[in-house]
Amino acid sequence: MHAKRKPSLSFDVSAQKATSHDAHQKSSEQNSESNLPTCFNTLKTGLVDCLTYLSVQRRLSPQTLRAYGVDAAEWLGWLEESVMPAIITNPQQEAVLLFEAPSRFMAWLSKKQFARSSMARKASSLRTLLKFLMKEDYFPVGTFNLRFHRPKLQQRLPQFLTEATINQLSEIIANNTVWQADVQLRNKTILWVLFTSGLRVSECASLTLEAIHWETGELRVVGKGNRERVAFISKKTLNLLKEWLEKRAMWLNETNRKAKVESPYLFLNQRLGRLTDRSIHRIITETGVLAGLADPLHPHLFRHSFATHLLNKGVELRLVQELLGHVSIRSTQIYTHLSTERLRSAYLKAHPLAQ
Repeated sequence: MHAKRKPSLSFDVSAQKATSHDAHQKSSEQNSESNLPTCFNTLKTGLVDCLTYLSVQRRLSPQTLRAYGVDAAEWLGWLEESVMPAIITNPQQEAVLLFEAPSRFMAWLSKKQFARSSMARKASSLRTLLKFLMKEDYFPVGTFNLRFHRPKLQQRLPQFLTEATINQLSEIIANNTVWQADVQLRNKTILWVLFTSGLRVSECASLTLEAIHWETGELRVVGKGNRERVAFISKKTLNLLKEWLEKRAMWLNETNRKAKVESPYLFLNQRLGRLTDRSIHRIITETGVLAGLADPLHPHLFRHSFATHLLNKGVELRLVQELLGHVSIRSTQIYTHLSTERLRSAYLKAHPLAQ
């Protein structure tokens, strides 16, 4: 059964005063939930606390937290429509119904024809949320069955871009007359930063002036989980950055502005705010369209390309792991499947019949 209403989940680490409208809305929600079993309100409270935990303790990115919030709200909405009425009718069956709920929820997602990748993500989110509820004693251990079916994803090898393609994309940006010259320079610089450093798009958007060591081309990057690492950029990229900084200074010190504006961030939009992840994604996608690429271009493809080129040149997997900021080497191992140039070279040199 489709959930008619998804309960809203919100959390705020800093306490804020509720307005009279908010208080009235909260009162209305409490009245509507008073007819539901106690376990539903416990679930909702626990899930909000879990989101706070993921934000404060695990320091997940805003995008990841948003995904968890969507999945938690969808889970609650389904429970309210599909499980809570049965518990109200048969309260003695509450334990059985809650135990079976995760498996039934996954079956419901499958029936709604969610993509396999979406179902896998939702299954992972649900497992994290339910483990938190039982670990923190909102519910006894064993209340929810965590051995529910989780679809296995078909492992796809990441694509990567050749240096020739990168140069082509750089030319496309430089010749795009829709963008002004300073915007062209900014976008071209972003492309080369992504390609030569292997940064995630969120890391690129969050780069500050203080993060750059101009003499060595080192970048101090704050990645997932607020973990710091050192990344590197090429001399060509460093020169582009210096050119962009001159244009950036002109944006900030424009004479027609009432007051001088300061910003710690490296890449700005024309309103002098930080260029967001989404804006960078849009720039890269548009560049791919202009280049006539068969497949959509996205920022993470530059990260795939960075790792693949390093491995093809014989860089150790552990070093690539450090440069990418992967906690587990398993995340890096997928790129070994792409290092065909190194394998081909070894084959041609060693096998007697290869020539």
